[in-house]
Amino acid sequence: MSRQEPGTEPIAGAQPPTELAPAIPLEEVGRIAERVQELIAAGNEAAAWQRLRQLHPADVGLILAGLPRASSEALLQIMSPQTVTWMLQHMNPVEASRLGARLGLQTLSFVLDQVHPRHALSALQRLPIRQAQEVAEQLDQPIADSELLSQDPNTAGALMSDRFVAVNADAGIPELRANLAELQEDRNRLTFLYLLDAQGLPEAQISMVDLALADADATASSIASPLTAMVSVDTSAQECARLRRHYNLTQLPVVEGNTLIGVVLPDALLGVTVEEDTRQMLQVANVPGERADGPMALSIRTRLPWLTINLATTFLAAATISLFESTLTQLVVLAAFLPVVAGQGGIGGTQTLTLIVRAIALGELVGIRAKRLLVREATLGVVHGIWLGLLVAVIAIVWQGNYGLALVLGFAMLGNMLVAGTVGAGVPLLMRRVGIDPAVASAVVVTTFTDVFGFLLFLGIAQAAISLLV
Repeated sequence: MSRQEPGTEPIAGAQPPTELAPAIPLEEVGRIAERVQELIAAGNEAAAWQRLRQLHPADVGLILAGLPRASSEALLQIMSPQTVTWMLQHMNPVEASRLGARLGLQTLSFVLDQVHPRHALSALQRLPIRQAQEVAEQLDQPIADSELLSQDPNTAGALMSDRFVAVNADAGIPELRANLAELQEDRNRLTFLYLLDAQGLPEAQISMVDLALADADATASSIASPLTAMVSVDTSAQECARLRRHYNLTQLPVVEGNTLIGVVLPDALLGVTVEEDTRQMLQVANVPGERADGPMALSIRTRLPWLTINLATTFLAAATISLFESTLTQLVVLAAFLPVVAGQGGIGGTQTLTLIVRAIALGELVGIRAKRLLVREATLGVVHGIWLGLLVAVIAIVWQGNYGLALVLGFAMLGNMLVAGTVGAGVPLLMRRVGIDPAVASAVVVTTFTDVFGFLLFLGIAQAAISLLV
């Protein structure tokens, strides 16, 4: 194939183990990774692979993704395509994504072209949908069910599998078990089977445990339980994640019109939940979509704009300080306490912001709970401000022997912690109200508020009470 590049194609060599290895502690994975790196550095890739093949494929993928690129490519040289595909099939979606990124488009497409299309599809379904689509476009062999890879990547249609069991309510237990057996190894991924109504929509579900314990002469409807939720093919991945959390679901049926067309399986539900939680966390830190071992160019594109914006906002704080030059000239020690007041406010605001963004993402803020939460965080700000204000006042007395300075610091700390709690809760709530993702820009706004108001309160009170300080 023309896209093969020297030094990137795995050759038919090391084969996958016949059985899955048990889980091991993360610390042990780290020690094995160090040993594997030592073996590769010594030119003994075969011994490194023999050590790796004793591990679960998820651990193998974690180690491969963490190795230097030259080392991982050296190992890939002795792995067969079947081995790489085997690893992808048995890894969780997050680690499969990391390994897929490390392999690269060319190598991954070469690998999947060498295995059975069903195995290739199974491996692709472990990857993020955009990555899977790019790889599928490069394959020489057609992928059956390729429609699953053409769905909008942020919808249930992209997350679902079309391997499921659904029968009419009058079906018998033998029929259910026979349908399940036809799925072969895919049946191990299911937690529920479905009963269909007259229109073909799922109306009830049967757990695998109930099916295993059912008498052979029972009917499917006799062991079924009510269906908690189902989604349409265009339901957002975020909503699927919310349903999983809120209703403690392990599987979601997906319908299109009046037809059950697939199910979102437990691993996909877990994967989208982890991705959504990670997205929210990274956006709060203004590094959306970035990975610790990702491309340097992506990190620069992601971080630099927000760092530039943050630089601009710091000049607001600097301008605030410049308004009180005469006050600082009269009592230079005030400058030493500026970062104390502003820093505590920034930390308090970030704590509140993180909790509120998480609550919004999980759908916990409904009705008047948002207002109550705003009052609660403001109250916490006052409580924290009283304690921190007293503490910093005592430090000022011990350090400077200035009771007036202690009084100014105490009130400034109290006021800024109140601002931190109020703004930390209010900014994401306001952004949600106007339709902006609270995780996107809240952190910059909150830290700007706490810096500016911290300086303004501290220096403003100090200027008003300058006669008590000098």
